[in-house]
Order: sequence, then structure tokens, then C-alpha cells
Amino acid sequence: MKRYIILFFFVACFVLPSFAHAIESLPGSTWGDLHAEFPDSGSSNAILEGWIRQGIGWKKWEKGSTSFLLNTYLTARYKWDSEGLDWNNYIGPGFGAALEMSNPRGPLMAWGAEYIHEIDYRSNEEDPYTALFMNWYHWWDIQDKKYPGSTWGDLRYEIPNDGDSNLILEGWIRQGITWKRWEHDRRTYILNPYLKVHYKWDSEGLDWNNYISPGAGIALDMESPTGPLLAWGVEYEWENDFRSGDDVHKVQVFMRWYAWWDLKHTEGK
Repeated sequence: MKRYIILFFFVACFVLPSFAHAIESLPGSTWGDLHAEFPDSGSSNAILEGWIRQGIGWKKWEKGSTSFLLNTYLTARYKWDSEGLDWNNYIGPGFGAALEMSNPRGPLMAWGAEYIHEIDYRSNEEDPYTALFMNWYHWWDIQDKKYPGSTWGDLRYEIPNDGDSNLILEGWIRQGITWKRWEHDRRTYILNPYLKVHYKWDSEGLDWNNYISPGAGIALDMESPTGPLLAWGVEYEWENDFRSGDDVHKVQVFMRWYAWWDLKHTEGK
């Protein structure tokens, strides 16, 4: 059954779009997070995590100020840590198809399916899986940019080639205060202390996938209309594992980034 699911998505990603009359765009994007964790007990750990994606936009349509794009893509997910934990050290090339919704005032949403061939390069194990997903990102700025906030979430149903399927929900919500805001070279910089709640849940009940983490931090955010978006900062998190009942207090020093491009429009300039 699983091999037929994978074959179906392969056809959806690469065969069906060939009937399109023209390519709308060649959108790509990348996200990454590099941080050092300092827990109240145990060893510190440096973690690098991210993904890169290059797509082909086959059809775009608009409804009011909201745009929709039918996009097929190649992707690679990666994660590394200094402790050498198996679940934190992998690379996952893959492909997928998504319907993406965007609006200048938000939210940004996507619905789709992808196949990821995850390779754990510490243990040399391979864990390929197919995932159905919905993810979202939204932001707000209360009282003329004095109180910036944002939220992100991802709901995934992962179907591995071997083993049980798993429904995973992960996300966070953040509300900050603008201490200082200034412009330089068409970029906006914001010094932003904030409160944050990070959460994760899965249907298998795995300890590391079931927690809620309230916390606080301060970040220097860099914004630009054409990207990239960058953030540097420090966070304190109180992770409550509601399956095992364990509590972990930790401090994180981080750098995060997000960038996007369109190769078709770039070539046309």
C-alpha cells in the first residue's frame, strides 16, 4: 500500500504538471536555525537545523488580495548536533507538491504532500517516508508597530516505508515589544523582547514529541521586503514533557534565517 502512495505522489509531482501550458514561476526558499542549548542539567548542545527547496510554479490565481500557487518542488531537510544523537543527525532529500496561499497581510498557508528519504548519517540508517502536511505562518503589529507578534504551525501525517504512521503537530506563538526600531540600507532592525510558547504533540506518544515550552527572550530582528529575514537572540525555555512529566529548563543562544527567490523572474531582469 505504501509503495502505491509513493508512486501516486511521484506522478502528481512530475507527470501531471507536464500538461500545463506554461511555467508560472520558479520559486525557491530556505530556512535555518543554529543555536546552542544550555540546560539546567546535562550537557550543552549545538544544533543546526533547516531545509532548502526549489520549485516550479505551474498555476497561479488570485482572489482579492490573496494569491494561490500550485507548486511542485525538490527539497532537502537537514539536522546536525554536537552531541551526535541519531535523531539529530540526518539529511533528507525529497520532492513534493503543494498548494500555497499568500496575502500581504497574512496568513501564509500551504497544503501538500512530500516524499522524504531521510538518511541518519551517524547510524547509517535510512528512514524514507511520505507526509501529508498543512502549515501556516501569521504575524501582527499592534498599536503602530509597538507590539509585534507572530505564530507558526505545522501539522504532518507521516507514513514511513517501515513502521507505524504518526500524526505530528508543532508550532509556537510569540508576542513582543519594540524597544528600538531603525532603518539602514533599506533594511529594518528591531530590538524585540518577547514572551513565547512552543508546543509539540504526536499520536505515537513519544517523549521528545510531546511538550509545551513557555519562555521569554530578546532578539534583534532584521527585515527586508526582498529578504533575507534574520534574527539573533537569547531565549529561556521551560520545557514540560506532558507524557513523562519531566521538566527541562534551558537557555538558548540562536541565529535564524529565512530567504526566498524566484529564478524565472530573476532571469527576466
